[in-house]
Amino acid sequence: MKIRPDQLNQSLEKGLQPIYIISGDEVLLCQEACDSVRLYATQHGIEERLRFVADAQFDWQDVINEMQALSLFSTRRLFDIQIDKMSEKHSKALAQVAQHMNLDNMVLLSLPKVDAKTQKTKWFSSLEQAGTFVQVWPIDASRLPTWVQQRAKSLNLQLDKEAAAILCERGEGNLLALSQELEKLLLSHGPGAQLSQQTIAESVADSSRYSIYDLSDRLLTGKLKEALHCLNQLRAEGVEDSIMLWLFNRELTTLAQLGHLAQQKGLRAACQQLRIWDKRVPIYESANQRLALNSLAYMQRYIALLDQSIKGLDGPDIELGFRNLTLMFCGIKPVATELDV
Repeated sequence: MKIRPDQLNQSLEKGLQPIYIISGDEVLLCQEACDSVRLYATQHGIEERLRFVADAQFDWQDVINEMQALSLFSTRRLFDIQIDKMSEKHSKALAQVAQHMNLDNMVLLSLPKVDAKTQKTKWFSSLEQAGTFVQVWPIDASRLPTWVQQRAKSLNLQLDKEAAAILCERGEGNLLALSQELEKLLLSHGPGAQLSQQTIAESVADSSRYSIYDLSDRLLTGKLKEALHCLNQLRAEGVEDSIMLWLFNRELTTLAQLGHLAQQKGLRAACQQLRIWDKRVPIYESANQRLALNSLAYMQRYIALLDQSIKGLDGPDIELGFRNLTLMFCGIKPVATELDV
């Protein structure tokens, strides 16, 4: 059965299903959907949770063996399986998982965005028919201010439309960043606060020196000393690793696309195609002149390693990883990284 994220809690209240498939690219919404399933599982007596992160080297036989084994601690167990990148190996293994499901086990399967073709495959159809498929879609820009207002209300904050619009512009569509901004507002203004457009504007101005978007500007312009200072301030403030990684990855992806397009039609036309604001064109032009495409490719491989570290897998030290990326953005190659070993 396929449902929307906003239908999940109602579905859970009707009773737990053998399997829940959470799929999408919107990190915050997927995380919260998974958290809801875990909470309901715990409330309904499933106390043992087995966590698996399936990368390219993952041995699926460990999962199959556990599913066939009896639990030592409780009658039912939750198999919490996360796959960040689908492959033929994972697809074949999930077909086996479908065959070994039983009443003693419950499966929470977290997947990247699943396209229509994959949804029609035999293995996926068998899993979906056995439980619930939650398909998470990004929130349209037109609906984002409403989402921010609803999110604020859940935190006991009141935002008018203009205030929500300012936050949306600041967050540029990243729900994790927007959620963090709302939590900061709750801490600074207290529960029950009514926040106007002016209040939000002043709050944004007061905290601008600690914004991840200030770090973005310093990275793109290659101002190493200022970029490292901003990075250290953000780390000291406790900005989540996933949000920091999102920022670095966003700018890397944009610069790679810009570099390829600029070779075909020129920088200005490329910026227009990528919908880069006119006032930001000069800083992207600066980065484009400083960073060659092969350097960007190296940085993208490195950021993939750092992503593994953040997810608890083998990879670079997270603190050092962000520092190395900052150096590379500013045109300075570290002495050596894990990619050079």
